[in-house]
Amino acid sequence: MDSQKKLFQSVYVAIFFAQGALIPYMTLYFSQTKFGLTPSQVGIIVAILPILSIGVQPLWGMLTDRTGRVRAWLILAMLSAALISLTFLVATSYVWIVVLMVIWSVFQCAHIPLVDMMTLDYTTRSKVDYGAIRLYGSAGFAIAVFVMGRISDSTWGLASTFVLSAILLFLGSVFVRMIPEKSSTRDVTLASLSWTAVWNKPFVFFLCGGMLVFGPIYANNYYFGLYVTNSGGSTTLVGTLFLVAVLFEIPFMKVASQLMERYGSVSVLVGAAIISAVRNGVLALEPPIWVVWLLAIAQGLVVGLLIPVALQFVRTLVDRQVSSTAIGVYMALTSGLATAGFNMLSGKIIELDDILGVFWMYTIVTAIGALIWIGMSRRTLKG
Repeated sequence: MDSQKKLFQSVYVAIFFAQGALIPYMTLYFSQTKFGLTPSQVGIIVAILPILSIGVQPLWGMLTDRTGRVRAWLILAMLSAALISLTFLVATSYVWIVVLMVIWSVFQCAHIPLVDMMTLDYTTRSKVDYGAIRLYGSAGFAIAVFVMGRISDSTWGLASTFVLSAILLFLGSVFVRMIPEKSSTRDVTLASLSWTAVWNKPFVFFLCGGMLVFGPIYANNYYFGLYVTNSGGSTTLVGTLFLVAVLFEIPFMKVASQLMERYGSVSVLVGAAIISAVRNGVLALEPPIWVVWLLAIAQGLVVGLLIPVALQFVRTLVDRQVSSTAIGVYMALTSGLATAGFNMLSGKIIELDDILGVFWMYTIVTAIGALIWIGMSRRTLKG
């Protein structure tokens, strides 16, 4: 069991290291003068991944529900994304970049839902805490953003983000291949999919609030770098702040299950959402740098609690036979539709106002999302 747990932890490190080396710096990379792109065009480019996730992630979920072969699909998705990411190094025109982003995103958006499906099945069977495995993803992300911040300030430049990401995905696919087959398959659903089993009222309420809470959190990964550099900071500072934020995710992921058992899933979700709204509002006020460091810690608290609690909460809202599909829908609408919308909206706000307007917008919509979850909690109690 210990060896399998270490393999799952290694896969999370690899997948999230690959994302941490790329996602936070993608906006900075395509904002370079050599591409000649407008902020709106950059916003569209970074929105392609979450946009495609809307339709593609549920398809990956249904595919695994029908075939049960999670490991095989995850390896295919990781190797394909790694190979395609290297082609960005020779892309210069806007159209060519968009085409590559579309192809790459189809495979990239499968990584987290598929590895989460494998891990949740494993932790359920083995009575292992999901957070104790998922926190290794946060560690990988933290190391990646810090290392990439240092590298991007060197002669290697921001182009190295794609190379580093590809290397880690190749390595991660090797770890996935080492996971025993019995720990990477699911019961096959032969009956036709019942959408009413997925789209029940509590799940819909959760998704409505989740889109408004998670959308700004994921969009922050794309635009926080611009916030820091526009304030006079370096890319090294960007990487260091991300490192601090993600390192603080780890202890909160560790205690997420205990907090969920003590206070309830919805209470933890609402509390984290309120902290996220406050964090965005303070950033919009242009605080001194020492406050930004404290807000990085707050961001770690928010993500460290929201991700494991929300994922496990989704599984309680639907039947087990459609849990993969529900997870795919949840990720498609939060990391997909909502993130895409906020990425594009952020680009427009920057053109009309500045980066501070982006964080005011994040503050308002996150607060609305928290209110929806409060309403969901009260509706559940009345029911």
